[in-house]
Amino acid sequence: MTTSGVLFDMDGVLVDSARLHVRAYERIFRDAGLEFPIAGKDAVLSGKARSEVLDLALQGAKPDLKTRLSEAKPEALKMVLRDETECSMPGAIDTVRALARAGIPMAVVTNSRSPQLWIDKLGISNEIGVVVTGDDVLSPKPSPEGYLLGAARLGLAPEQCLAIEDSYDGWLAAKGAGMQVALVANDRPDWLDAGTETMSELDPARILRRCGKRAPR
Repeated sequence: MTTSGVLFDMDGVLVDSARLHVRAYERIFRDAGLEFPIAGKDAVLSGKARSEVLDLALQGAKPDLKTRLSEAKPEALKMVLRDETECSMPGAIDTVRALARAGIPMAVVTNSRSPQLWIDKLGISNEIGVVVTGDDVLSPKPSPEGYLLGAARLGLAPEQCLAIEDSYDGWLAAKGAGMQVALVANDRPDWLDAGTETMSELDPARILRRCGKRAPR
């Protein structure tokens, strides 16, 4: 099947962000006199949207507390990122730049509401033409809505697109959108179907081959 465009998940695919998200949540919970619970940390590691993380971390809390912490999260993340010099996943920057040189349309599709912060940190703002955030959809992953919107914004049919994911919810979303999917994973999960290839890290040459291109010598 021809691959004409590549759509990346962000957290765990382009950026090594989970530990930094956890630190940001811990900061805002500490400021509120609370401890960030294991359920919240597990939700972050599973790639859940902020609303879901806070639902799980604040069970039984008043709605205004959730709203206050949700609003505080982006600034806390900025403060955590300020001291980070490197947060890219292995192969991420090289892959994006190689695809850009080859003229492959690209998008980021994420549940995050502030992905531009990460994209700017990686220095790939000029290469990524489309960014679909959690604010752009009614339903986050595992809903396919974000991937369908990303394909539409690239002017491509879903089946022409390769989605690169790292989580179960993301895989469900991309498969539900009818896309080709590759999973970044050290080990092949039990839930993965036979049609999805895995890679331990982003590999520019491998992804270019999927797009019918060769890596420059």
